[in-house]
Amino acid sequence: MKALKRSTSKPDTRVLIRRCEEYDEKAIQDIVRQGMKDLGYEPSGRVFVKPNVVYATKNGKYGSTAFTHPALVGASLRALAGAPQVTRVDMGEKTAIGYPTRLTYRYAGYYDLVRRARKKGGAKIGIFCIDEERRDRVFVGGAVHDTLRLSRRMARADSMVYLPKLKCHCVSSMTGAVKLNIGICSDDERSIRHDFLLNHKITDLLSVGYPDFIVMDAIDVGVGTEAVPSPRRLGLVIMGRNPLAVDLVGARLLGFNLEDVPYLQETVARGYAPGRLKDVTIMGDLKSIADLDRHARRVQPYDDEFYNWHDVEKELKRLQSPIRFHWGYTKPDKSRCMTGCIMAVKMYFAFTERFAGSDAFRKGKPAVLVVGRVDETIDAKGAQVFMLGSCSRAKIVNAKKIIRIDSCTTTAVEMTEVIRGRLGIRTPLYAPSQIGPLAGAMLVASIMKLINLRYFQDIGHFIKRGLLKRI
Repeated sequence: MKALKRSTSKPDTRVLIRRCEEYDEKAIQDIVRQGMKDLGYEPSGRVFVKPNVVYATKNGKYGSTAFTHPALVGASLRALAGAPQVTRVDMGEKTAIGYPTRLTYRYAGYYDLVRRARKKGGAKIGIFCIDEERRDRVFVGGAVHDTLRLSRRMARADSMVYLPKLKCHCVSSMTGAVKLNIGICSDDERSIRHDFLLNHKITDLLSVGYPDFIVMDAIDVGVGTEAVPSPRRLGLVIMGRNPLAVDLVGARLLGFNLEDVPYLQETVARGYAPGRLKDVTIMGDLKSIADLDRHARRVQPYDDEFYNWHDVEKELKRLQSPIRFHWGYTKPDKSRCMTGCIMAVKMYFAFTERFAGSDAFRKGKPAVLVVGRVDETIDAKGAQVFMLGSCSRAKIVNAKKIIRIDSCTTTAVEMTEVIRGRLGIRTPLYAPSQIGPLAGAMLVASIMKLINLRYFQDIGHFIKRGLLKRI
């Protein structure tokens, strides 16, 4: 078992910000090269690169701002491959739970950009799917994860570079460099405590996923739901060597403070620095917090689009939908679980609206969705009821049928599989244009797991874990 913990005792709190109004790959490459020099990052040996890809579809129907732009990714790969001491650059990612990474790569244009980057010379450039590759078990020692099975190419890399996309998030307010670590987990470990302990999980992962250099795509930022965001032009490339410092800057540019971003609060509480934005050294084309606030006006207004599907009940009323949503509590103190199942609901409805249109919700069938424990009696009025998550409880009367998804946490994919056409609304996952490519990608992913001996490794792991439980 490997120990990958990186020291953060003397964190580099510098954040370099450069204006960049267009996705010009050559211009971004020059920015990244100079940023590496200005911040003293000298990569060598094998470099692991982690972009931000939740989901992508053909022609960008569900939001091209959901993932790090190909121009920024390509520029960063070329800048790294051209560094004199680098021998190899490998880019890896794991997309949303239940969805094959290779299909998302294809739709995001990543395979094409890697082929172009390879022609420019320099170190070898590879691209791989974390969900298909063999893993090394590494020590974490966190509140949620004691150990983690990490991609072998990541675990054995000499340096790590993260390429987050600055965007809003429906439960974490924003996503940036720190939260990017969710994508280093394969589905089996990604789903562990993806609930009210999600922020603890994210902070745990910093011990093995602390990047040496960060290039944040803030040229177009995403507002609304993270998987299908709407773009707003901010026109910035943000670089740094400290993920917390970069995210504090990114948060302010979206109009958030530390207390508005739960995972940043937990990271600071766990002892990571800097603990305040004023402790960050802001360099480049923006030089102060006042500069950040002035530039952040480009993202305003903070309107319904900015908070799209953050409040499910509000959005269903906007759509004049016969669907009713009840969000109860999950903990003894009657507080709500702010992650997991509620995130699945928000993502599912956001995808569905983008795919089927607003009118589909108004014309849909009456239904009741329940997350958490609801104390008051719910009159279903003859509609179907969907109980989402293992902790959902409620007294239901007059229900046509009660359907339960008994898992923690419920995912948007699970909701799609169970709900399908029961609401009278078309769902994207089962559209004819989606089924063929999805099935093909899943088949190829399975073959790659066989070739890479991933299945055999996983079987051995679960057998070993079962034996240890009996001792």
